[in-house]
Amino acid sequence: MKSQSADAPPPVDAVRGRVLVIDNDSSMVLWVRSVLEADGYDCLPALSGEQALTTLRTTPDIMVAISDIHMPGMDGISLLQSVCSLTGAASLPRFIFLTAYPEVEFAVQALRLGAVDFLVKPVRPQELLHAVRSAMQRVDKSRVATQLQDQAAVLAQQAEALAAALNAWKHSHSTAPEPKAEAPRGDLAALGLDHLRRPRQAVPPLGELDDVAWDLLLELLRAEKISQRMSVSALSISIEPSSSTTALRRIRELVKAGHIVRNPDPLDARRDFVALAPASRAALEHYLEQVAKQLAAVVPRS
Repeated sequence: MKSQSADAPPPVDAVRGRVLVIDNDSSMVLWVRSVLEADGYDCLPALSGEQALTTLRTTPDIMVAISDIHMPGMDGISLLQSVCSLTGAASLPRFIFLTAYPEVEFAVQALRLGAVDFLVKPVRPQELLHAVRSAMQRVDKSRVATQLQDQAAVLAQQAEALAAALNAWKHSHSTAPEPKAEAPRGDLAALGLDHLRRPRQAVPPLGELDDVAWDLLLELLRAEKISQRMSVSALSISIEPSSSTTALRRIRELVKAGHIVRNPDPLDARRDFVALAPASRAALEHYLEQVAKQLAAVVPRS
């Protein structure tokens, strides 16, 4: 398979993030910013390691930092050491070093501290862009992994809460007289699924959708509640265990049915964002209210 060249455009859903450019040479900062901003990146300048550290402390959404190594005062290696001691791995920007004095010792130190690239001045614009795109992709993958871990943790907490509620329900009914018309019995897991699935049938027009479609809609609702914009590709990999191919097919079906609205990105014509249609959002809110009532009904009152 032919690999993508440095001259190739970024992927359709590539994220244009914020970059911090650090160099005591203001003309170099200006040149790097002009190259990156022409490709859609938002750049911040810093003319010293100390200024860069202050900016990184106060601007948590910086995804990539491009730094010179030899600077008066705090050099690039010392800056990265300070940043590593102040922030966690999940929020640490990816560092790219750009220097006119390449030395093996500095390169080894940089890589050991987690730097993702080591470029030598003068650098070609496409070489710089390729390094930044690769660093941005690493940030995206890290954020997706963190998001999946957070979702797994939330689901685990919900499962524990549901199990506790169902166990309490079972205990409260263990001494109750058997009804004359005995209801069909199932294990606790089936009972929990019943409490989650039953309200769907009373939520038009979403009642006939399958589990994958429901997961996609609920993920969109979760993202909207925390003011997170979702692209088509990000939504397609946000649910498990469904494959991204299946998720993309369901997204197209939901858009065609009017449950999801697809909005082109004004900054990148090749990327679309997705949002819930107002009627679908209202239906999902109603569904969650019904689920809450169903779960509350199985918890014994104190």
